[in-house]
Amino acid sequence: MKVWEEVSKLLGVKPVVSAEIGARSDGGIALRAERYLFRMTQRQIPALPVMVLLSHLGGGRAHEGLQPEAGFDSIPSFSAAMQANCPTEWLFGGAIDVAIFYFLEPYSCNTMRLQNLISSTPTLYPFNDTLVNALARQIVDELSKGSAADEVYLTRLSSLMVEQSCRTIEGMTGKGMRPDTLQIGRLETVLSWIQKNLAAQLPIAELAQRAGVSAPHFRRLFLQAMSVTPHRYVLQLRLQRASELLTRTDLSIERIAQDCGFSSQSHLTASFKTAYGVTPARMKQKARLSQFSE
Repeated sequence: MKVWEEVSKLLGVKPVVSAEIGARSDGGIALRAERYLFRMTQRQIPALPVMVLLSHLGGGRAHEGLQPEAGFDSIPSFSAAMQANCPTEWLFGGAIDVAIFYFLEPYSCNTMRLQNLISSTPTLYPFNDTLVNALARQIVDELSKGSAADEVYLTRLSSLMVEQSCRTIEGMTGKGMRPDTLQIGRLETVLSWIQKNLAAQLPIAELAQRAGVSAPHFRRLFLQAMSVTPHRYVLQLRLQRASELLTRTDLSIERIAQDCGFSSQSHLTASFKTAYGVTPARMKQKARLSQFSE
């Protein structure tokens, strides 16, 4: 049984995405990507024979460690690199959306670089980088297209994700350190509110009030924990939601802009093209063509 099949069996759920990226024979990054959506309270994961990269895409808090007062707390946008042969135990605070990447080629340059960086940690190395999280989400979203997924694009994304993970751990990106338990709780409440209310204006003052701190303190807390400003984080979520609606629904672009909190269709178009290099109309057209070709 493959290692990812063993993990799926332990979790008691099947992955919503499961596929290989890259070629093992050319010395490049080769990964097995899996995306899980599940709800449980606790699960032990035995020592795995390969290095793993985890990225927390959404849902509730997850805690790694046998004791609640020790270990690592993860909220959406956090990631962790786990070296081979290290068992872990997880406590979950609700439904979880997570991407898991298994390293299949141990001798590629960035795979060895990442392995060396985390070799001194007892179990896993947690970190927070919004680019790594965004790349992980883009990879599993692309893979969800099945046979229409762009393999060359996926290879570039996975290589960049691993390289950015290395740079973050090396301290070359101004990485955000994980906040303490109290800050995690405050941020978790706010992040959940943002995800459920993207169509609202979401001013800093309101978000800070929900976190129970002043607006200046909230900005510092958010930037420290998420490595991005609140405004940038909200924009990223709105663009991700817009991308999902453009490719998976028949809603008009004007309606999508409204539902995702953009001030107008032109605002969505300008922001979308800056972020993804294509207009929403072009993205919607490509999604339709890929559906017809399947």
